[in-house]
Amino acid sequence: MRRTKDQAAETGRQILQAAETLFLDKGYDKVSLEEIATQSGVTRGAIHWHFKNKQGLLLALRNGAQEPFRRFADELAEGKGCPSIETLIDIIQDMFARFEKDPRQRGLLLVMMRLDIVLTENDEEGQDTFPEEMNDLLLRIFTAVDAGPGLAAPWTPEKAASMVSAIVGGLVTEWALRRGKFRLCVDGALFIRTLLSGIQRQPLQ
Repeated sequence: MRRTKDQAAETGRQILQAAETLFLDKGYDKVSLEEIATQSGVTRGAIHWHFKNKQGLLLALRNGAQEPFRRFADELAEGKGCPSIETLIDIIQDMFARFEKDPRQRGLLLVMMRLDIVLTENDEEGQDTFPEEMNDLLLRIFTAVDAGPGLAAPWTPEKAASMVSAIVGGLVTEWALRRGKFRLCVDGALFIRTLLSGIQRQPLQ
């Protein structure tokens, strides 16, 4: 039984990897489930079983982008990690660098933004938008930081999570839409570092 679960998980990873490659190469709208099935070596039925439909694949990829934040939040909740703003900065910088390294990411990000608009308009029960999920993860992280090193006044975990979520989302959106004349992994990361350096309480000298 354990082997069956492992095999199912591996099949899911193969499907998701194939979908991401095709979405990046051809664009989300131009890829069919049949192509994803062929690329991953499974049946279309297997895709429906694992992810329901193409939107489900996109949601899974979107959730995967949050994994470093989720892992850090889980570690802090379990008392395994150090509640440091510096670690959060590194995670955001790595995300920015990954986006900028592959220009194809712009197209996929734009599709994910459209998906968030659809989810908001349809108000689908049990399905949060990407910004809502990011805010929840950041709230967990800042709550742990506040309980450890502490947040500088007047910051609270709620205020910090809300502002950082909005700013990171804004930077990524401007970059994806090619509106801002800045480098995401250099200028964007510098701005985030400057902002977050003033949030954590500084030790007494």
